[in-house]
Amino acid sequence: MKNIGYPDRPVASINEDLFNVEVYVNALCSFIKNCETPMTISIQGDWGSGKTSMMNMMKANMQGTVWPIWFNTWQFSQFNMGNSLVFSMMDVILKSLDCEVDVRKKILNGLIGFGKRTVRNISDYTLGGELTSVITNSLDGGQPDFDFASEIIDLKNKFVEAVRSKLEKEHKDRVVIFVDDLDRLQPSKAVELLEVLKLFLDCDNCVFVLAVDYEVVTSGIKQKFGNDVSVEKGRSFFDKIIQLPFKMPVASYDIHKYVKEMMECMEVDTNENDVTLFFNLIQNSIGFNPRSMKRLFNTYELLDIVTESTVKNIDDIIRKRVLFAIICTQMSYEKFYLYLTSMRIDEDTFTVLQNDSTLDTALREIYGMAADESLTAEMDKLRKFIPFFISALQVDENRELSEQELYFFMAIIRSSLVTSLKANSQESELNSEEWEYRYKNKSLVKATAEQLKDIGQFTMWMPRKAREGVKFSDISGSYTWNTSVGFDCCLEFYLSRITEYIIGVNINISLKHGKGYEKTFLNVLGDNPLRLSIVPQIEDKGKYTYTNVLRLNANDSSAAKQIASIAISAYTAINETIDEAASR
Repeated sequence: MKNIGYPDRPVASINEDLFNVEVYVNALCSFIKNCETPMTISIQGDWGSGKTSMMNMMKANMQGTVWPIWFNTWQFSQFNMGNSLVFSMMDVILKSLDCEVDVRKKILNGLIGFGKRTVRNISDYTLGGELTSVITNSLDGGQPDFDFASEIIDLKNKFVEAVRSKLEKEHKDRVVIFVDDLDRLQPSKAVELLEVLKLFLDCDNCVFVLAVDYEVVTSGIKQKFGNDVSVEKGRSFFDKIIQLPFKMPVASYDIHKYVKEMMECMEVDTNENDVTLFFNLIQNSIGFNPRSMKRLFNTYELLDIVTESTVKNIDDIIRKRVLFAIICTQMSYEKFYLYLTSMRIDEDTFTVLQNDSTLDTALREIYGMAADESLTAEMDKLRKFIPFFISALQVDENRELSEQELYFFMAIIRSSLVTSLKANSQESELNSEEWEYRYKNKSLVKATAEQLKDIGQFTMWMPRKAREGVKFSDISGSYTWNTSVGFDCCLEFYLSRITEYIIGVNINISLKHGKGYEKTFLNVLGDNPLRLSIVPQIEDKGKYTYTNVLRLNANDSSAAKQIASIAISAYTAINETIDEAASR
């Protein structure tokens, strides 16, 4: 059996380059080998974007032409070393310079001797304070004044001599010090390391390459000095330390090539259509962060083994494609995924999601938002993801999902629950009766809409889930038309189960796409536009609700005809009322 799984391990050299970033590696190396010194370069990017891999490739590329030193702050910080992290870094650097033991001790003792006294003053200096400010020891209640500037110069001279000696011995002209994972530290601790780098190691023939993000630096400054530190001061601190900021070129990664190679490793069909589909699924879900993509592929590898046994009678290519789309959903759109796993999905669920006119309403229901609330950034992103998600589920060219496609989907998504932290593997919270009522009401609405097609196309609505005042089995059909008085009017027949045997039919009349027409709408239609004995509930936003205009037996074979008759009468009465108003 082939090895599977993708460890979160950075690449070691350009030969392992997965994203075609060699042009950036070469450019950085060329700059480092030819720049004036001292120089500090920041490699910036989100966690998992490949900063360590970039620095590994740079280090390997320059092997033999510079003297490289590597310090991983994350490895040392795990031991909760407190203030000694700075000194650990210095010791690693000094050892890499073959610094004599006596010299190393002098430098480290010098740092330890006044390091604790100077934390606040160093930061003040790098933020723009005066180097000659009075030094206060916050640990022991005060220390005599000492020549702070001379002590820094002495320590720096010892370090310069260590660098010079090493370069002379190795016949190199510069030391390149890589400091990795600074942005994994507590931000205030990262700032302290940067302070030392700037004040003590800022010397000729040295280039520092730091994996650090600007946001971490500004957050660390605020932790140390309070939230009142201005944006300008934060930027000033960063600029004084970093002479060349470099942002990871994630947007330029050759993701298409990477996805295809990973699909080949996972033994997934790599025809061009499927490669493009997988690319779009990733782009519109987790994005192109390398660490996130490895998590995605690891989850896929596990569930591929699971579904190979749990999902029967399905073509392997289809199973793998559907599974991949479901995992993208699970990792990026938790609420949507939980909705899909907690409900019995039918073909109308996906019909609604494929229709732009109903999609936003469905998403608001799934996310528990009011009808007039704006979509969140996540929901906007989900809107772009859904077409690719549905495309992955389809076996044939028909955009509507068949019973077979729905069966495959439900079987696979049930198996995916083992990698979800929040999904409940138990059956849907809704009882089987509600599902039965939902299916019967849906069939009744379709039959009624067929009888009303001379009026126009009635659109079916179903709630995504039950909520206050709305049962899961409630179904309606609605038709909107433009009236002679300028506004759009909507007629809706709304079916709601009253008892096991009785269905109630409400008639709703509402203003559509007519913001600013509310008063006109209500004035034109009056108090009782249907002229019934039932008094409607009237809402200021422009809506009339006639409750239980009709009550009928659920299994009555003439139910659709009766509902259609009520709807036709309502449509006729509304238009007569509007025409009368227009003629006045």
